[in-house]
This record gives sequence, structure tokens and C-alpha cells, in this order.
Amino acid sequence: MLCGLSGGADSVAMVLILRRLGFAVHALHCNFHLRGAESQRDEDFVRCFCQRHDIPLEVTDFNTEHEARTHGESIEMAARRLRYGWFAEVAQRLGAAYPQRKVHVCVAHHADDNVETFLLHLVRGAGLRGLSGMRVVNDEGIVRPLLETPRQTLLELLEEWGETYVTDSSNADVRYRRNRIRHELLPLLRSMNPNISAVLRRTMRHLDDAGRELAACGHEDLRSRLLALGFNATQITQVAQGRNGAYTLANGHILTRHGDTLRYGLLPQPVPSTSLVPGENIVRDEVFLFRRCPWPVPGFDLRQPHCAVIDVRAVRGALSIRSVATADRFTPFGMRGTRLVSDYLTDRHRSRIEKFAALVLTDSEGILWLVGETVAARAAVTPDTAEVFIISRCP
Repeated sequence: MLCGLSGGADSVAMVLILRRLGFAVHALHCNFHLRGAESQRDEDFVRCFCQRHDIPLEVTDFNTEHEARTHGESIEMAARRLRYGWFAEVAQRLGAAYPQRKVHVCVAHHADDNVETFLLHLVRGAGLRGLSGMRVVNDEGIVRPLLETPRQTLLELLEEWGETYVTDSSNADVRYRRNRIRHELLPLLRSMNPNISAVLRRTMRHLDDAGRELAACGHEDLRSRLLALGFNATQITQVAQGRNGAYTLANGHILTRHGDTLRYGLLPQPVPSTSLVPGENIVRDEVFLFRRCPWPVPGFDLRQPHCAVIDVRAVRGALSIRSVATADRFTPFGMRGTRLVSDYLTDRHRSRIEKFAALVLTDSEGILWLVGETVAARAAVTPDTAEVFIISRCP
């Protein structure tokens, strides 16, 4: 079992539990060098812990900020990509060295993490699969052996065994959405129902069961509907057995594979560049309201996904809305460096249909808003913003 070991309570508990269950444990630690002396403290702790318990350990270093800038992604996305990429490399190497053994990569997500993920997906707007939460074994084969175990149970075990661990100070920073859910939303929900975590875990299981039943019962019915729309058997089979994002077209419809599901619908029609005027604008049967006003607006929530607030000083020329073009790039708010819009949408787990339907708000210098997703960094309001454009999407 190749175990990601950060030195925190969750990963320390996972390693010790797997050892006690008789598994051969090999620890993997990533030093992302994001928290100065604290990052080195974590590495030192992990080295001492593994030496004390006679656990094989591999450590790697990443210049995470440089990687994020180079690839135009957030620190969180870069760290995840680097971590899991390295885990896969080690798994492949050890699998080749010990062909008689089955090698698994394990991470320490627990039941409370799953509840937070459910709420994150709920806030962002997810479908049935997204609201089913994480799985014990995901599509990439990553194992989460603690997924049904509450964190309090892990803490009690560590106390009983006399084991110490380190604490990541960034976990208290409520600027991160997951931390806001952990420290603000969940305590509020617990005040309404002290058993809310168990209730939400049960809800996720119901949703997962419903999704599996629909997939099993609807297979033949789906095939019949797809054939009636004009897709042939070869097209259906190729998409069903293809990679994530595989798609095919027939009679103005699109069929695509998204994760472990098939999705189909009318092929979204491309929207040519359409100038915005003050007031109401009709774009592909949707209404966009456009106004200019002083900033700040009392009580206005900047996190509304279907509304963009653009600093007037950032705009060059006229504002227009159009479909995403193949080579479109922008710098998303909170990131450094430019990203392809298509790559950003992939990271957000958007389906091929959603990508075809995606719209951007532009000026003469490029993208200001990826509609429904995020504004560009150059368009974001600042403490000294005095006037803004507000564009609201009303389906």
C-alpha cells in the first residue's frame, strides 16, 4: 500500500491502521515548499515517524508555485497534479520491481472529507454523480480506506496509541472554500441537526445507489433512444468504450462520454460575437442584463456564478458575448499565467456538451468572463474600484 503521508492526523492514522491490518506499507511524502519552515517541519516529522516505525519512505520536492505559474493553474490544482503524477510513477516502478504483488495508492480522505466534498459540489451545482461523493476506489484506482470513518474516530485512535502528528496552519484559512464549509457552514448545520454528517453520508449513499440503478435499468432504453435520434450502433459502442470526453454527432445531436456516464442532447449552436447594450440582451434564448453602476453595491455577493462584476477600468472597447473558440486563453481570477479555456473547463469537470455550450464575455483585448465560471484576473474588482459593469445571466 503506497500511502500518501503528509504527517497530519489523517494520514498518520491511515498508515498505522494498514500496518496493524497486516498490509505492506510504503510511505510517500511530498514537500510542496508552500509554507516555509512549516513545510520542512512536516518533512522532518514524517522522516522521524517512518524511522521509528520502520516504514519505507520516499520523499520528493516540488517547486509548486513555479509549476502553477508555468501551467497557468491554481496552487491547489498544481499540487494535486504533481502529487498524483508522482504517486503513479512510484506505483509503476514498484509494480515492476515486485510483479508478484498488487500495488495500491492510498490517500487518507475520511468520512468528514466526503461530507465537505458533497457540500462543495452542491454549492457549485453538480449532477447525480457529483452529489454521490467520493468513492472508496475512484476511476484512477486511488484507494481511500478511511472513507467511511469519521475523523473523530481517527483522533481517538491516535490518542489511544500515544501517537503525535502535525497540523497544517492553512487548514484554518477561511479564504479557501473548503475551509469555510468546515469552519462556518458545517457548525451552522450541526446547530440545526447534531447528526448532520451521518445524515449527509446517508444521502450520498442513496444518491449513489440511485445513480447505479438508473445506469443499470436505463441502458437498453438509452440505446433505443439514441438509435431513434440517428446514432448508429457503432457510434454508440465507440463512445461508450472510449475515453472521457469522446463524442460523436448525428442529426444535430451530440453523444459524449463523461466520466462513467453517457450524455446526449442537442448540439449547442455556436454564438457569433454579439455586442452588449445597456439593459436586456438576448443571446441564444438566454437573457443577459447589462448595467453600469458605482461600486461597492451594498449586500452584493461576488460569488454568484451567473453574474460577473467587471471593473470598468479593465475594459477596452465594446463588450461582446460569443462562443468559446479553440485557441481561447485567459488568466482566471486567482491564478497566474494564461490557460486554455478548454483546459480550465476540463479541470472543472465540465462535459463535452457543456464545453460546446460555453460562452465568454470579451472586449478588444480578450476574455473578461468565462460565463458561469469565473472572471479573468484583469477584470476583478479591487479595494479601490469605484465603478463596475454588472452582467447577469438569466436562463
